[in-house]
Amino acid sequence: MEISTAVKNAIHYRAVQNILKHYQCPDTCGAHCCSQGQIHIFEDEVKVLSILNEKKAGMITNEGLSAGLYLMNAPCSFLGSTGRCEVYDKRPTVCGMYPFKVNTSGNSVGLQPCPIGFLIIRDFAEWIVDSFSRSNSSDEEKARIKEEWKKNVDSYEAELLEFHLKPILKEMQIPFDELEMLSMFLSSKLKKIQTSIGPGQ
Repeated sequence: MEISTAVKNAIHYRAVQNILKHYQCPDTCGAHCCSQGQIHIFEDEVKVLSILNEKKAGMITNEGLSAGLYLMNAPCSFLGSTGRCEVYDKRPTVCGMYPFKVNTSGNSVGLQPCPIGFLIIRDFAEWIVDSFSRSNSSDEEKARIKEEWKKNVDSYEAELLEFHLKPILKEMQIPFDELEMLSMFLSSKLKKIQTSIGPGQ
C-alpha cells in the first residue's frame, strides 16, 4: 500500500472530503495555503507530480526531512497564472485536506479558520448546539452551551482578519469520530434547503 493511501485511511480523508464538498473557495481567495504555506508531500505523490510536469516537480525537495516525506518550496510551482491549482485532481494529501490539518494527537484533525475553515467551524458549532438542544439537558445547560459556542465562533471569526499573515493560527480540534456526523449534518441541512426551495426554482 502506498504511503499516501495508508495516511488517508488513518486520518479519515474520505470523511473530510464529504465535508469539504459542501464548500467552495471564494473567487477572492488568494491561495495563501498554496503560495505561502508548507506543503508536505509523500514520495508516491512526488512521482505522480513528476509524471505530470517534471520541471515543476523539480521544486520539491526532501532535504532535512524524514524518509518518504518531501516539501514543495513556496509558492507551489503547480499554481497557475490565475492562482488556481493546475493538478487539482492529482493534488497531494495535505492539499486535499486543507483547511483541515493532520496533528500528532492520533484521534483528531485541526481546522484552520481561513474563509472556508471558518464556515466549517460555524456549521460545526450549529451542529453541536442543534444536537444539544434536542438532548434531555436542562434549559439552563442548553443556554450555556449555546452561549459558549457563540463565543467560540466569534473568537475564530476574529482569526480571519489577515489570517494569512499570522505565523500561528488558532485551530479547532475535531475528533475523527465527529467528522462523519458533521458530514451527515451538512447533507441533512442541504436537503432541507433544497426541499424548501422546491424543484425548478
